[in-house]
Amino acid sequence: MTRRSFITPVVAAGSAGAYARYIEPGWFEVTRTNLRIAGARHFRLLHLSDMHISDGITAGELEKAVRMGLAEKPDVICLTGDYVSTTIGFDAEGLLRVLRVATGAAPVFAVMGNHDGGKWLSRWIGPSSSGMMRELLRIAGAKVLHNCSARWNGVEFIGTGDLAAEEFYAEIAFGSAKTNLPAIVLCHNPDGKDRIAERQWDLMLSGHTHGGQVRVRGLPAPWAPVKDKRFLAGLYSWQGRQLYVNRGVGSPKHIRLGSRPEIAILDISDG
Repeated sequence: MTRRSFITPVVAAGSAGAYARYIEPGWFEVTRTNLRIAGARHFRLLHLSDMHISDGITAGELEKAVRMGLAEKPDVICLTGDYVSTTIGFDAEGLLRVLRVATGAAPVFAVMGNHDGGKWLSRWIGPSSSGMMRELLRIAGAKVLHNCSARWNGVEFIGTGDLAAEEFYAEIAFGSAKTNLPAIVLCHNPDGKDRIAERQWDLMLSGHTHGGQVRVRGLPAPWAPVKDKRFLAGLYSWQGRQLYVNRGVGSPKHIRLGSRPEIAILDISDG
């Protein structure tokens, strides 16, 4: 091996590492998708997920991302969990400020993720319930849909607890939902779709995957913490319904490659 043939791949790997660590995690992308849901009056929805404020992203950076989404003038905002990486030692005041920027602009519906408390987090470091994070969201002015539903603009928004947190109760979540309305489900983990396959809903909004977080063409995504790896990012059709998986705003370990942090704008109408 020549000196040049040795140095070239080393330099390339170093450049890729620097990009993944210092560039892409802060390179927010606004995506725009048109969706049709039978019976829905037109509205614009801002979908944000996986903020992970305690893992390499600051409140200031999160606020920038939120304001980029608000610049699209959404009618409603949906947040699908993992506001922190650990519920201990995070910037609570900063997160509260960011959330209030969102709730001051439009109605906000929110659900919890596995990092927000519950059985999964308690195995590492954190409370065995997501109650603390739910209260923070409520203080910020969000409507927390923790296994319950709410109606807005003629649409039923149904929120579930997280699967890994062992707070997912579909029967309770759908218990008060109007079956004759268009229905949008908020569920952090897209694997939750299998638990509600027999329920009536039109669109499910999820996060959790970070879009794979590190994506190299031709190779499987190494960070895809879901059982069903067919659904990692973007819009999918599934059993006559639609599923949108957000790549997330934050970047655990502050690393991203080939999967930019996402601010998703969904324009929903009857067609």
